[in-house]
Amino acid sequence: MQSVHRSANKVNNTPSNVDIGTISIPILQQFDEVMTEHADSVDDEFRPPEPIEMHPISSPVQIDFNDIQDEVDFWNSSIICYIIGANPPIHVMEGFIRRIWKNFNVDKVVLVKKGIYLVRFLTMDMRDKVTSGHFFFDSKPMIVKPWSVDMDMEKEEIKYVPIWIQLILNFKYWGEKSLFKIVSQLGKPIKRDAATVSRDKLQYARVLVDMPITQKLPDQVSFMNEHSELVQVPITYEWRPTVCDNCKLVGHSTIECRKGKTKRIWVQKKQQVQNHTEVVAPEVDQEGFQRTLRPIRVRPTNLVPTPVVNSFQMLNDDGGH
Repeated sequence: MQSVHRSANKVNNTPSNVDIGTISIPILQQFDEVMTEHADSVDDEFRPPEPIEMHPISSPVQIDFNDIQDEVDFWNSSIICYIIGANPPIHVMEGFIRRIWKNFNVDKVVLVKKGIYLVRFLTMDMRDKVTSGHFFFDSKPMIVKPWSVDMDMEKEEIKYVPIWIQLILNFKYWGEKSLFKIVSQLGKPIKRDAATVSRDKLQYARVLVDMPITQKLPDQVSFMNEHSELVQVPITYEWRPTVCDNCKLVGHSTIECRKGKTKRIWVQKKQQVQNHTEVVAPEVDQEGFQRTLRPIRVRPTNLVPTPVVNSFQMLNDDGGH
């Protein structure tokens, strides 16, 4: 046992190369050096992948219906809507939609592009109920269409729009049969409002008519009554579409159209400064050389006439004596 302890003491007392100073241990060691020293201990699954050599694409990848089916199933219960003659911001449109369709389980309202909105419902049944109705934003018609996979996210060229009209008409003509026959001269009658149907307000009859906007809207409509007498009824439009002759879109006039309009840039006009110079006769010396003189700039001055008055008025009175 003693020999063992002596050998241990001998080992412990033997100075190492580090104590002598022949080997230096750096306090801070570079990270890449540490990784190089322990590279063999790194697992293969943590090694960086080998660089992939890029080759030119000979043929593009093929997307099948199975690849897009998840997104199609998600948006199938959606509609595309936009307002004729208005582009409200998304927060205004979302508040408006959630208010008028609060009982139709609206999931989300998103902006597709300027003036075009996508509304998703929780069920297909709720979507179908919305597409069967007519809705208006600030008396302007809102176009509502069910979303489809191959749908073009652009505003179509509108030729017919639903417009509410008011007719000051004898209430004996307020029945659907006679009223629709009268307004059919303007377009396709859609429905009467609730007050007209219930006969609660007898000031005027209110009818929704799908009217063409490619022609001028008439100010009155005429019909022959039951006594074969001509009756002329003035028309009040709750909204009149403004059609641009340049781009054929609704909502702005031809003067306000931005399509094909050149941009005007304000450029400051340079002021022309008139220099008043005095012409000086050239001076010629005895040898015939002419001396060049610089023109002298003279500012124009207004000459004030000097009044001349005879202060000796008494001489004129005495006749010169």
